[in-house]
Parts: sequence; C-alpha cells; structure tokens
Amino acid sequence: MDITAQIHDQLTKCGIKLAASLPDDWIAPLIERIAADNQIRHVRVAREAEAIAICSGAFFGGVRAVALMGATGLLTCTGELATLNLRHQIPVFLIVSQRGSIDDHRIYQEVQGRRTIPLLQSYDFLYHVLDRSEDIGTISDAFETCRMQKRPFILFLSRGLVKGEGTKA
Repeated sequence: MDITAQIHDQLTKCGIKLAASLPDDWIAPLIERIAADNQIRHVRVAREAEAIAICSGAFFGGVRAVALMGATGLLTCTGELATLNLRHQIPVFLIVSQRGSIDDHRIYQEVQGRRTIPLLQSYDFLYHVLDRSEDIGTISDAFETCRMQKRPFILFLSRGLVKGEGTKA
C-alpha cells in the first residue's frame, strides 16, 4: 500500500468525516484521495484560515475533521490557531507538508524550514514530524492527543515520506 493510501486509511480509522484543504504539491495525492472518498466530506478552501474555521466548527458539531495544507499556509494562520483554537480549547488536527526541510532543495521554501518549528514552539503548539513509513500508525495517537488536550496538533509529513523515500518496516 502506498503512503497516501496508508495515511488515508489511518484518517478513516480515526473517524475523520470532514477534510478542508488548500493544495500543496507534496500532499496533492493525499488531498485527491480524500476528495474521492464519499465517506469524507471534502471542502477546498481559498485560504488556510478557512480550513481552520471549518474544522473548528466541525468540532462543535461532533464531526471529526482534518485540515491539510503546506507549511507556508500554516505560517499564515498561526494567529487564528492561537486566538481561536488555543485560547478557547478547540482541537484542530492539521496535516502539513514539511516544506523548507533540509531535503527540500527549493530556496524559496528555506524560510519555512528555519522558522516554522520555532514559531510553533513559541505558541506551545503540539506537533510531530512523520518521516518514516513504519510510523504512519501513530497518526491515530496524534489525533487523539489533539482531541484529549483540546488544542491544535500539527502533523508534518516529510519530503522523504511523501515522495516515497521514507524507510519501510
């Protein structure tokens, strides 16, 4: 089973019924797979903050949701995550491509690589970098941590993982 299918399978096991996304080329195959799943309502958004708002509203309706975006998009919506989700204890689960990482050889992504994790740490946001295929099963742990602690949780997908270069058990 390919990485996209494995991640989709884990999201299904978590009971995800709604996904809001803004495309990023690294996670585009995952987004398209989710969009094709008639058990998950998929909403394409124009801004990442809209994905945060949709997933936050879903929480109040008892719907399990995920927001999918790139690292640049995550940086644009940290204010919403802090003032809405962190302050009011609204869990929101995000899957984000880890752009700007050491193996992302695009100079225009470099700022995200240096700034994203320190920014998340300054807000005390929960995050985890998923970079090995054998760890995909931890997605459910990340999702439950988000729900139990009632706060944002950012699950980064590394380039090696999404491009099929992550190690395999």
